[in-house]
Amino acid sequence: MGKIADILSARGDLDEALRIRREEELPVYERLGDVRSRAVTMGQIADILSARGDLDGALRIRREEELPVYERLGDVRERAVTMGKIADILSARGDLDEALRIRREEQLPVYERLGDVRSRAVTMGKIADILSARGDLDEALRIRREEELPVYERLGDVRERAVTMGKIADILSARGDLDEALRIRREEQLPVFERLGDVRERAVTMGQIADILSARGDLDEALRIRREEELPVYERLGAVRSRAVTMGKIAHVLVQKGDVGGARALQMKSLEVNQALGDLDGIAATLWALAQLDLAEEKAGDAIPRIFEAYGIVTKLGRAEGIAVIGILVGQILAANDQPDEARQVLQQSAGMFGKLGQQGAAEQARELIRKLNLE
Repeated sequence: MGKIADILSARGDLDEALRIRREEELPVYERLGDVRSRAVTMGQIADILSARGDLDGALRIRREEELPVYERLGDVRERAVTMGKIADILSARGDLDEALRIRREEQLPVYERLGDVRSRAVTMGKIADILSARGDLDEALRIRREEELPVYERLGDVRERAVTMGKIADILSARGDLDEALRIRREEQLPVFERLGDVRERAVTMGQIADILSARGDLDEALRIRREEELPVYERLGAVRSRAVTMGKIAHVLVQKGDVGGARALQMKSLEVNQALGDLDGIAATLWALAQLDLAEEKAGDAIPRIFEAYGIVTKLGRAEGIAVIGILVGQILAANDQPDEARQVLQQSAGMFGKLGQQGAAEQARELIRKLNLE
């Protein structure tokens, strides 16, 4: 039953996967008194809760149901792995300092003592993720090239090498080196996934190529890739979540091409899918995208409820980037509607979240907005 739940999770059917974990697996291990297998299953339940946006529930399970078991069993490896899962949640909630501390102090030393070079490389990659989120792209790039890539090359792990090259391409894209990023996607990643027969990763990489082409203004080819190379793969795999994300990406291209009506129709379909999945992150992202379309068409009456709904979701989930970005607009709306105290609180929180993410320029812009609106 656990394998079935794995497949369902991969396909996006999180409700049925969660039911199997809770009703078919967990009771068996509890009756058998198998504390390790129970802890593993609880961890898999936490994975599903995280995917559905219930970070509080997932964090509670990690700390109260999983971690104590591995500590009692003296399983230092699984304790380190679970601490890493906790760090994943903290990163998603914007607590990058504590997530970074866990990576450096709770995980890395364990893998070094065990001589586990692969897990050490993976953890260094997670550290690079945090540094990238905080804007320290130089150090993140150094880690990718010097701490991660050589390990996978020595191990002959062509898949992880390709994935890491993709992370390098992400950094290069963020720094504006689109030519080299595109070369990596086409020459270092795509051929590997094609040789491995990994249709999902090929589709993901094609989507990243489309991202670069969109940024360079080649909208027709970007749109062709989304419709012909990416979307059909997710449809064949039954990957409804990835399909919804890709529909949103197509909508962004349509907006750039001036087809606002087509973009809106796709975003509405994406919203329906995300609502059916209970994907709160997806719902918030789609509501925000729809609000941008409303504002472009000067439909403030439609935009404002969507903006506040999206903001409520990201606040509930503790999504630092969403709180920071959407909060800027929410604060301005509150100020315009004679709610200065609420506006100040939202904008201060936005500034704080930008600061946590290492985006000091954006944080200062939020503080400047407070001064400009006479909210001090």
